[in-house]
Amino acid sequence: MHQPLRRSLPALAALGIAIGAPLMTAGTAHAQGEYACGDVNVKYSVDGGKSWTEDGRMDQPHGVIQVRLVGDITEGCDYEVSLASYDTEGPTWETSGKQTFLGWATTTLNKGHSQATLDVSKHLPKCFGQIDLYNNDQKFDGVANPLPKYPNGVFPNDLITAWNGGKACTPTPTPTGTPTATGTPTRTPTGTPTSSASPTGTPTQHPTGTPTATTTPSTSASPSASTSTKPSAPATTGTPSASPAAPAPSGPADTTGPVGKPSAKPVSAKPAPVLASTGGNSSQMIAYGAGGAALLAVGGGALVIARRRGSRS
Repeated sequence: MHQPLRRSLPALAALGIAIGAPLMTAGTAHAQGEYACGDVNVKYSVDGGKSWTEDGRMDQPHGVIQVRLVGDITEGCDYEVSLASYDTEGPTWETSGKQTFLGWATTTLNKGHSQATLDVSKHLPKCFGQIDLYNNDQKFDGVANPLPKYPNGVFPNDLITAWNGGKACTPTPTPTGTPTATGTPTRTPTGTPTSSASPTGTPTQHPTGTPTATTTPSTSASPSASTSTKPSAPATTGTPSASPAAPAPSGPADTTGPVGKPSAKPVSAKPAPVLASTGGNSSQMIAYGAGGAALLAVGGGALVIARRRGSRS
């Protein structure tokens, strides 16, 4: 009577082990396979958050840019975004030449901190320049990392958006030389009375001579004085030379440069271990694990009972 039961109990114990062990470990394997860090979309705003865009090129230089992550963000995954400003030698990416680092700002975004503001407004280019918004936390300043240099960008796959443009710098010596030109006309009128005094002295030196001859030089001297005043008028016209030295209007932004992508890569491929939970599936996995544990306990208990009965017989 006990022989069939004694034979079936080991099989029942083996069945409990075979079913319970995989179910108890299924929850952990499911959590690690489903929850991983992936690329997310990025939007930015240049008007204080009133409007958001994903344009890969900017038509104006902006020193304050807000960025935010869009879509499903896995908890425990971090994304880094940076903003950098440079002086360049030309208004386009192709003519940018040697670039000079001006300023940089960076931030780390995640599920709990999905939006931030980057500010380099105190370091905007005054002439030709370049501004880059990109996905990493590296500073490309020519010291820690190389400067951008056409045709090889330092972040070809991480660029979110960029701007190239500006105006040519005006030389500073020309505006300072203009006041000296304006001072010369004021001196020339004062010199004319002195020239008129010189002819009055000539008649006194030659009173015996025919005064008619002396008067004629005096009249000839007066036109000379008048001619000296005429050049002074063109000297005032020289002041418009300051107008070409004024800052030239900024040209249109470069639309032929590298176009960014509205996406960001995670810092790590896996979220932090502390935050790797299964969410709603965890209760289901726990139930499956408990059922497997029960079967394992039943099989083990049955095996013990079978051994005891065997020893009694």
